[in-house]
Amino acid sequence: MKKVLFLVIVILLLSFFSLSSCQSSTNTIKADQEMVKKAKTEYPEYDSSVLSKSPTEFLTTEGIFTLILNQAIEMYNKAVATEDFDLLEQAGYGFFYIYGYTGSNIAKEYLNKIRNFKTKKLEEYISLAKKYEKNKDIITAASYWGKVLKIDKDNKEAKAFFEKNKELIKKEIQRYLSEAKKFLEKKKFEEAEKLYKAVLLFDPNNLEAKTGLEKVKQEKGKLALDSFNKAVAAFNIKEYNQAQKLFKLALDLGYDKKKIKEYLDKIDLIMNIEKYYQSCIDAFNKKDFFTAENFAKKVINLDSNYKDIKDLYQQIQKGIEDTLLSWYNQAVELYNQKAYDKALELFQKIAKYNPNYKDIQSYIQSCQAKLQALSGSGSGG
Repeated sequence: MKKVLFLVIVILLLSFFSLSSCQSSTNTIKADQEMVKKAKTEYPEYDSSVLSKSPTEFLTTEGIFTLILNQAIEMYNKAVATEDFDLLEQAGYGFFYIYGYTGSNIAKEYLNKIRNFKTKKLEEYISLAKKYEKNKDIITAASYWGKVLKIDKDNKEAKAFFEKNKELIKKEIQRYLSEAKKFLEKKKFEEAEKLYKAVLLFDPNNLEAKTGLEKVKQEKGKLALDSFNKAVAAFNIKEYNQAQKLFKLALDLGYDKKKIKEYLDKIDLIMNIEKYYQSCIDAFNKKDFFTAENFAKKVINLDSNYKDIKDLYQQIQKGIEDTLLSWYNQAVELYNQKAYDKALELFQKIAKYNPNYKDIQSYIQSCQAKLQALSGSGSGG
C-alpha cells in the first residue's frame, strides 16, 4: 500500500510532460538486470516487485530519475524531521526504484540512511517503552511500543505488551477517539490528527481512527480551498496584507504550494515596491535626495514602470545636481576664506557621492597640504 502511495505522488509529476514524450521514452529506458538483482540482494526489506514497473508509472522523459530522486529526498527529509515512518517508507521505495534501475550512489546512500535511522529509532523506542512500562505509565509505554511496531511489525515484545494491556489500552483508545471527534467538530485539525494517529499506534487497524484521519484530510482540504479563494479575492482588490494571511493559512492547511507561492511572491514584490516607493517619496519631500535615489533604484530594479518612478527619478537627479553644486560653491568659498578644514569636509562629502565631480580632487589635495603646512608651522613656532 505504501509503495502505491509513493507511485501515485510521483506519477502526478507526469503533468509536466506530454503523452507523446512519455510514449517515446518508455522504450528507451530499461532496468539493468544486474542492478535489479543487486538491489534485491542488498535491500531485501523492500518489495522487489516495484522494479517491474516501467518508468511510465513514475515519469518518462530525460532526467526523470533525477526528479524521482529529488521527490524521494524531499519525503525523506520531512519523514526524518517528523519521525513519520509511513512517509519514510514511501521515500524508501523511491530510492529503491532508482537504485534498482540506475545503481545511483545517492539512492544507495539514502537507503542506508533509512536503514540506520530505523535501527537507531527502534533501539530508542524499545528503551523508552520499557522505561515507561517499568514506571507503570502504560499509555506512554503503549505509544512507544506502537512506534516499535511501525518499524518492526513482528516485534514479539511489543505484541506481548499489547496483548497483556489490551483492556486498559482499549479504554484509552475510546477516550482518544472521543476527544479527536470533538476537536474535529471544532475544526482543530492538528489536535484531532494527533489523537487519531495515536490510536493507530495502539491499534493500526482501527477503522474509526482511519475514517477520522480521512475526514480530517477532507475538512482541511475544504477549508484550504475556501481560504485560497478568499485570498485570491483579497489579492484582486489589492488587500495584500489580508491576502497574505489567507494564503499562508491555506498553505498550512495543505493547499497547493506552487499556486500559493506564485501569489505570495507577487505580494512580496508589490509590498516591497510600495514600501520602497513611499520611502523614496518621504526622503524626496525632506530634500534628502541621496536617500531618495537609493529607494528609487530599488523600485526601478523591481519594476521600472511603477507609478511615476521614472519622472520622480529625474527630479531626484536634478535635486542631487543642485545639492552637489551648492556644496561645491560653499566649499570653494570656505577654501577662499582659508577655512580649509571645513572646506575639506564638504569636498570629501561631494567625493563620497561623485569622486570625479568638477575639480574637487585637486581641492582635496590642496586642503590637505595647506592643513599639514599649517600644522607644521604651528608646532615649529
